[in-house]
Amino acid sequence: MSAEEPSLHESKGAVECREALERLSEFLDSELEEADGDRIRAHLADCEPCLFEFDLEDHIKKLVRRSCSESAPHELHVRIRTRLTLLRGQLPD
Repeated sequence: MSAEEPSLHESKGAVECREALERLSEFLDSELEEADGDRIRAHLADCEPCLFEFDLEDHIKKLVRRSCSESAPHELHVRIRTRLTLLRGQLPD
């Protein structure tokens, strides 16, 4: 966490929307301390607009994760390696 980033520990009580939305990625990636995650979770349970943003970001992360799990075809790997080999041969010594 950078010095400019607000800490969930700095403010007591409920998390404000701004703070919850700024920390959504950390929350989704389980990068927050347990107490901080609990505070974000409690805010999401009570704030429909923030819950909507959470659901949207969670959905996008899942789509990206699923899309990135596909492998390129073997033929593409071969073409890229061949092209790189040719390009290396063209480099001056």
